[in-house]
Amino acid sequence: KDDMNTSDMHPFIHPLSAAVDPAWDSKSDWEIYKGIAKEFSRVCVGHLGIETDVVTLPIQHDSAAELAQPFGVEDWKKGECDLIPGRTAPHLMAVERDYPNTYERFTSVGPLLEKLGNGGKGISWNTDSEVDLLKKLNYTKADGTAKGQPMINTAIDAAEVILTLAPETNGQVAVKAWAALSENTGRDHTHLALNKEDEKIRFRDIQAQPRKIISSPTWSGLEDEHVSYNACYTNVHELIPWRTLSGRQQIYQDHAWMRAFGESLLVYRPPIDTRAAQPLLNAKPNGNPEMALNFLTPHQKWGIHSTYSDNLLMLTLGRGGPIVWLSEDDATKLGIEDNDWIEAFNANGSLSARAVVSQRVPAGMTMMYHAQERIVNIPGSEISQQRGGIHNSVTRVCPKPTHMIGGYAQLAYGFNYYGTVGSNRDEFVIVRKMNRIDWLDDEGNDYVQDAVQQEKAK
Repeated sequence: KDDMNTSDMHPFIHPLSAAVDPAWDSKSDWEIYKGIAKEFSRVCVGHLGIETDVVTLPIQHDSAAELAQPFGVEDWKKGECDLIPGRTAPHLMAVERDYPNTYERFTSVGPLLEKLGNGGKGISWNTDSEVDLLKKLNYTKADGTAKGQPMINTAIDAAEVILTLAPETNGQVAVKAWAALSENTGRDHTHLALNKEDEKIRFRDIQAQPRKIISSPTWSGLEDEHVSYNACYTNVHELIPWRTLSGRQQIYQDHAWMRAFGESLLVYRPPIDTRAAQPLLNAKPNGNPEMALNFLTPHQKWGIHSTYSDNLLMLTLGRGGPIVWLSEDDATKLGIEDNDWIEAFNANGSLSARAVVSQRVPAGMTMMYHAQERIVNIPGSEISQQRGGIHNSVTRVCPKPTHMIGGYAQLAYGFNYYGTVGSNRDEFVIVRKMNRIDWLDDEGNDYVQDAVQQEKAK
């Protein structure tokens, strides 16, 4: 498919391009959703027209509502205060849905960019010239409700919309974004992007070569020839206030909930016992010793975000399948040697992987780097009798109340913005050596792992 990949931690914008044409009736995800939108627009006529939905919007950081509850939390549901949208409850927004024109809207740039402009994190800027450029790049709708608007017919069209509107890939937008921030700080920051003002990165440009992005106030680091990305660099060197209650870096949180949980300052919390492991300890034995260990899922070691693990350099550092790291002490107690097949399981699920026995892992814990490829070399689980799972198979999301604080400056709860964390780095699993390695493929490659039993069989 045609797509892009970047983030604040990676100074380049990378392309994803089609390796082969879609086989038979297969389609890229863009074409799939476009097809769904087109057919939905056809069949909804007579059932759904122009409708108004009421949706909730969390109390936003970088808005007037971020200090909606500065002096304590009152609950309208308990009669402690009135229900006031945007202050004591989420915003209630009326959103118009033109269902028969879903396809027209999916395949065009909407009119709000010309009315409201673009922006983020408390700043905004005019986008008239960018929309005009998109009309030339992507052409415009000839008729219909989106007549005259830039088209988004293909995935490349969608990429061009992003590249044109984003300050990271359009120097002219970057200068406007820094100028918008300058109005808030009273200091001129446009010099951070002026040398790139005439640079406009197109999709064909990044296909030819990944391009370094342009410095943007969306992030707190710089992307230039002198400074690699470093979080909060602009706060220090451009004297831009931190986006906090004090305008400075904060390690103390003076909020009633934080004080109640004893977390106003950074403190150590021992692992949570979710009681997912103990009920299964020795409940389904396979003859090998078992042990409950704290299960961690760090960022993957060989590939994450814009760096992929299926290139030669990464593959030579891996073992060609899933692995779990164990301490030498725990491995000895469990009779596990390096590269043995092991199983980690609890009441949530199970996973099969090879053991990496390392002196760098402390006793009492085990870790499985997340986002490991699950395409080769995964045998069946002795516990579930199904294909072994991944790092998430043994975890469950556990909301944390202090991460649901809203209306208090930087503590602004919003789903997938600043919100409850999944405690998937705070779980216990039972670890043991596997006996039978069953590939579940009926190809006769199954075997019993214990070398002594193999010798007896001979």
